[in-house]
Amino acid sequence: MMTKGNAVRPSANRIALLALLATAWSTPAAAVDSLDLNLEELMSVVVTSAAKKSQTLADTAAAVHVISAEDIRRSGATNIPEALRLAPGVQVSAIGNNKWAVSIRGFADRFANKLLVLVDGRSVYTPLFSGVMWETLGLPLENVARIEVIRGPGASIWGANAVNGVINIITRSPFDVQGSQIAAAAGSELKGHGFVRHGWSPDPDTAVAVHAKLHDVDASRRLGGGAGADDWQQFDAGFKMERLLEKGRLQVQGGAARSLAGDDVVMMTEPPAIYLERRTQRVSNGHLMGRWEGGSGTERQDSLQVYLESSDYKHAILAEQRTTADLEYQQQVKLGAAHDLTWGLGYRFSSDRIESSPLIRVAERRRATSLYSLFAQDEITLQPERWRLSVGARLEHNDYTGFVIQPNLRLLWTPSTQTSAWASLARAVRTPSRIERGGAAYLRAYPLGDPLFIQPSVVKLVSERIGDEQLDALDFGWRHQLNRSTSIDLVAFYYRYDRLRGAALTAPQPMPTGYLLIETLDNNANRARQHGIEASLDWRATADWRLQAHYGWLKTKVITADLPLQTVSDYTDTSPVHQFSLRSSLDLGSSWRWDAWLRHVSRIDNPVFGTIPAFTTLDMRLAWQARKGLELSLVGQNLLDRVHPEYGSNFIQSSPAEIQRAVYLRADWKY
Repeated sequence: MMTKGNAVRPSANRIALLALLATAWSTPAAAVDSLDLNLEELMSVVVTSAAKKSQTLADTAAAVHVISAEDIRRSGATNIPEALRLAPGVQVSAIGNNKWAVSIRGFADRFANKLLVLVDGRSVYTPLFSGVMWETLGLPLENVARIEVIRGPGASIWGANAVNGVINIITRSPFDVQGSQIAAAAGSELKGHGFVRHGWSPDPDTAVAVHAKLHDVDASRRLGGGAGADDWQQFDAGFKMERLLEKGRLQVQGGAARSLAGDDVVMMTEPPAIYLERRTQRVSNGHLMGRWEGGSGTERQDSLQVYLESSDYKHAILAEQRTTADLEYQQQVKLGAAHDLTWGLGYRFSSDRIESSPLIRVAERRRATSLYSLFAQDEITLQPERWRLSVGARLEHNDYTGFVIQPNLRLLWTPSTQTSAWASLARAVRTPSRIERGGAAYLRAYPLGDPLFIQPSVVKLVSERIGDEQLDALDFGWRHQLNRSTSIDLVAFYYRYDRLRGAALTAPQPMPTGYLLIETLDNNANRARQHGIEASLDWRATADWRLQAHYGWLKTKVITADLPLQTVSDYTDTSPVHQFSLRSSLDLGSSWRWDAWLRHVSRIDNPVFGTIPAFTTLDMRLAWQARKGLELSLVGQNLLDRVHPEYGSNFIQSSPAEIQRAVYLRADWKY
């Protein structure tokens, strides 16, 4: 049921209708602190991203984890990537203070291309490099209601590039943020953070909220010593309006953001020359989105969503201006007692203008692409309250590779209200990026510090014919609530990847500058096999103390094609085998909160940026409710060591950095 905070509630018939609407924008559980819920209530939290309709967590046939607003607040996270570490199976490796490699179930990179990320259902996956520019995602954590993390393919619902997982960041309803909030923070690495928001209701059926955020982060430490170049400044402002209609709901939101991210990049030219260039990456973007939802009672719900987005990216490696328009219609309809059908149509148009650099060059300066899609998913009740079967597929057409079909089959068994087991068989594809279909990039072949007898070389990656990458995935899951205070969640999976991108070297060409120039021929000849397990334990030790533990084991084997001079795949050894997380949330009376978060990540041996040793981190947060509406907190991050590396640079070779110990003070005032 939708909550309006202090606003007047709508009539009972509107409440009944809105409770039935399947929407990824509703936030029924977001306003409740997770420590105030028992585990039975937590299993009843509604998720909307797994099937594009409302389902309880216990009734979802997928590996889903919900990160609540309270989880984020008590973790001490200062940005979206840090908050994603709260979910099992998610790898978040900091390349520096303004760059991250974020992935689900392997294949990590700064632009991990097998993970689809959404904000309120709006894709923030960039078609330029295939991935997410996390440093440009200026969404304030104070506005996040919850983050739904789906581990495993979601392509039959969300489309291409939802290969290894989907992350949907859902923002708060303006009905839930009536009044004003001011937040400020400052510390050793987080130099300054300021946030202000005001929400009001012009009438009982309308709510509006506006916000602005400033964020300033210091540069980290360069690997080997000295100050890094990865400082980060960010500004974000936006609004969200929600209107309750007689038979539905209308939502409009928009915003503008600007990001300044420092960088030291190894640049190459032709004829080959290697040099280090310090440059600030400047990105400005804005969006406007509207969504209408309606229905005719419990038997049918409709929705229509449209958004416009514009971005301007400037860096030493490239400059791009992009405009995107997206339109999607969806309908959920019950066909008798046994069938619950969800289907939809979509169209996306995107145009760009690119300025090449000595590092990356494109064959076409301007390009416009269109994406058409049709999906359908039928949930069939085989036996009421026991067996359910979901069958569906998504058909897409893109301008690079033509038609793509991505089917999915899910089976859910609920032998009791405390236990559920599920299995999923799915196919998903990753479509090529703009650079992979008509671009060339120059990479240093050998890292700095190699013996003098190795002649310095530059590899020219020529991409023209890269096609779809394909995954066939088998997932199993089991959830069980042992009692009112303890629950466990186990997942196992086996993945088979085919047609992974690769490249074969050509004969080296000596250049007058003394370098060797080595060109490549691109292909889709590589493969990979992957399997793993993920386990989660949630224990409410007492009414005031909650413990959460996650463990993930991942084994990936990338099979380089047996072709002449085929290079080692850039997907090789990008993720740790082991990840472990243990969180403790303790309420000390009515005024104090103490949180501790221990994480361990095993080593990574990457053929490009070398070895990242295993590391263990400890974050702590102590918060004091000084008065009603005012909370003061002290947060320490990475407390176990002074500095440590977490990842390196692969495609864009930025100077390696180490993550430092940090501390900051924060004040939150709501009135």
